[in-house]
Amino acid sequence: MTDTRSCDETLKATFPSILQADVAQGAFSHFLVSKDVLPAITRHLHTQPSLRGRLALLWAVDNRPLRDSYGLHYLFTLEPSCRWVLLSTELMGNDRLFPSITPHIHAAKWYEREIRDLFGLIPQGHPDLRRLVRHEHWPTGTHPLKKDFSWDHVMGRQQGEQHFRRIEGEGVFEVPVGPIHAGIIESGHFRFSVAGEPIMQLELHHFWKHRGVEKLFEQHALTDAVPLAERVSGDTTVGHGLAYCQAVESLLHLDVPRRGRYLRSLFLELERLHNHLGDVGAICNDTAYALPHAHCSRMKEQILQLNDRLTGSRFLRGINRIGGVSMDLTERQLTEIVLELDRVEQDFAELESIITHNASLIDRLETTGVLTERTARDHGVVGVVGRASGLNQDIRRDRPFAAYDELPVTVVTYRYGDVRARMRVRLDEIHESMRLVREIRTKIPQGPIAVDPTHRPQAGEWALSAVEGWRGEILYMVMAGENGTIHRCKVRDPSFANWPAIQWAVLGNIIPDFPLINKSFSLSYAGNDL
Repeated sequence: MTDTRSCDETLKATFPSILQADVAQGAFSHFLVSKDVLPAITRHLHTQPSLRGRLALLWAVDNRPLRDSYGLHYLFTLEPSCRWVLLSTELMGNDRLFPSITPHIHAAKWYEREIRDLFGLIPQGHPDLRRLVRHEHWPTGTHPLKKDFSWDHVMGRQQGEQHFRRIEGEGVFEVPVGPIHAGIIESGHFRFSVAGEPIMQLELHHFWKHRGVEKLFEQHALTDAVPLAERVSGDTTVGHGLAYCQAVESLLHLDVPRRGRYLRSLFLELERLHNHLGDVGAICNDTAYALPHAHCSRMKEQILQLNDRLTGSRFLRGINRIGGVSMDLTERQLTEIVLELDRVEQDFAELESIITHNASLIDRLETTGVLTERTARDHGVVGVVGRASGLNQDIRRDRPFAAYDELPVTVVTYRYGDVRARMRVRLDEIHESMRLVREIRTKIPQGPIAVDPTHRPQAGEWALSAVEGWRGEILYMVMAGENGTIHRCKVRDPSFANWPAIQWAVLGNIIPDFPLINKSFSLSYAGNDL
């Protein structure tokens, strides 16, 4: 069933009403379906043992002024073959209703609520139609991603109250945390229900920092929006910038030179390194183990200062551009990178030995915040969190981009799904990133680092892009508008996929465990709250 043709033919035989929109190319198939058949075909993709489709992305498009309709698009990743299958349907004229697939695919829950808030389209049969992005003070009828809603519209306020799900019973207490937190953490509200000490329920209330990023993309030309993509989540500058660039390069028919692709992989691994180092230290710090936190902070700072010496930016801003990268590295700089990583790895290996042999730390991390493989799979969890729960997935290997087709990646997985497993994934990936950087240094070819666009896509053309950022899978869908503008840019940070799953990982733990569990997930509020 991993063969593209046999899979597509089986789908068409099982659902005769679907139409294949394009000839399958490589690992991608696109089907047009009526909205009535959506629940059946999505359930088939998700539950068939030979397919095991994970809902990777669900988005809507206001097709006006091209035509009077809304488009709905469901992107599945088939686990055995790593193929993409895209299902598309249209709501014509005044039709605003579509069938919810959340009852049998939990990963669709936030996507469908987001579509309702931002487009005013109603997922019929959805088990929870409370507002998600539009907090209760937003005026009724405000749907900012509709084309007749101006990007600079100033909204009024209305009175409203968020209704939380409650567990009733004697001895059940609610403990609200946030949205304002101590320190520099971003805004997020967590409401715990407890009876005694164990957590019975956690409900998230996020989207306090909604910035209208996807609406802002629509005010840009295709070639001008890289700086905006880099600021979706500031700690993932390279990942988001690269994902956006790849989508636009597909629209512009650009073939990035090999040296440019190698440099993109190099910078992406440097970004992974400083973030993983910071997270390992922060996990230890949340157990009051200050020594590893201090040393990891020092090593993270070494990488950030290396980034600054190489590019002028600690967070590697401005590196990616449409067609390649904005600056080259000399042989001396490449050698400096390897020498610096050699020093960091020597220190890190010594610290890693201390961490992994500390019985008190291991006792604190083991069995804390367990996310089972079944729950992770049901909710479409990605990245470090998914690999710690046994999901063997990594875009660098499964759908190679940049130079990863020439740089084989060893994917690290653990099956316990606890805080310790999530830290161990990071520990192993730090060594793997250092190995990849050394291999890049050895293999990087000579030649140009970028090419300039010569093609302009037609309005309505679109492209998908995937990048394995340090948190996990980053997805971009970019649709061209008229005269080289952006008609629609859908962004999916891995945090949007993983935040709902933390509500399951905390069950049975105690509230003092939550900061540790939350840090082991290490999710972005900004990347989630677009």
